[in-house]
Amino acid sequence: MLELENVKFKRGDLEIGPLNFSLNQNEILTVIGKNGSGKTSSLLVINKEIKMESGKIIIDDKNIKNLKPFEMSRYISYVQQEIPEPLGLNVKDIMEINGFSRKYDYNELYNSLKICGVDNFIDRDFSTLSGGEKRMVMISAAIYQDSKYILLDEPSSFLDIDKLNILIKIINKLKNSGKGILLVLHDINLAYKISDRIILMKNGKIISYGNKNAINIKNLEMAYDTKFDKYDSPEGLRFYASENNLTF
Repeated sequence: MLELENVKFKRGDLEIGPLNFSLNQNEILTVIGKNGSGKTSSLLVINKEIKMESGKIIIDDKNIKNLKPFEMSRYISYVQQEIPEPLGLNVKDIMEINGFSRKYDYNELYNSLKICGVDNFIDRDFSTLSGGEKRMVMISAAIYQDSKYILLDEPSSFLDIDKLNILIKIINKLKNSGKGILLVLHDINLAYKISDRIILMKNGKIISYGNKNAINIKNLEMAYDTKFDKYDSPEGLRFYASENNLTF
């Protein structure tokens, strides 16, 4: 289990916390909220890229402050929202770098790319790929890393609808294989569709945390400062910002 206990920290002028939540294996937990609410920062503090001011983060009964990078990589893989542009590296290089803490296995490396539909790019220069292709390669790299918990920051960004459907299948497959998946999403309806539990954040604070019923009209209006409506669709319940908010 990944647990945050009374975690507080700052990013710029934003004071974030206290954060109290947990992520189990075989679970999808999603964080939603307005831009600047602390969603990405919450992933960064788990990945030890932002220093905590107080509180603790525990992974399988181990305090992360005592874990070295090699150990952290066996527990946590992180696909960031802004994809880096490493120069002179091909896709295979990217995969190998992400898998530095595991035993090298070319077949598993290739299969991780194949799961995401980007195996034909294995020898391509990473910088020549499109935004969506780069994202799928980085998700492949997280799969190859084979950590217990996977943090995905806006994984649906830049993806065409066919790749989005593939992504949903991949996330569910990872969950069913025993991974704990922590997502940050802007898409409220996607979060409602795929999540086991959901966190709503606003101004650095958790305002709702629980099963997918945490996404409801009351909580959404509180988090986004706008009116919401909902309707039943063939794909299930869907939420949308009410037209009553529109002014021209």
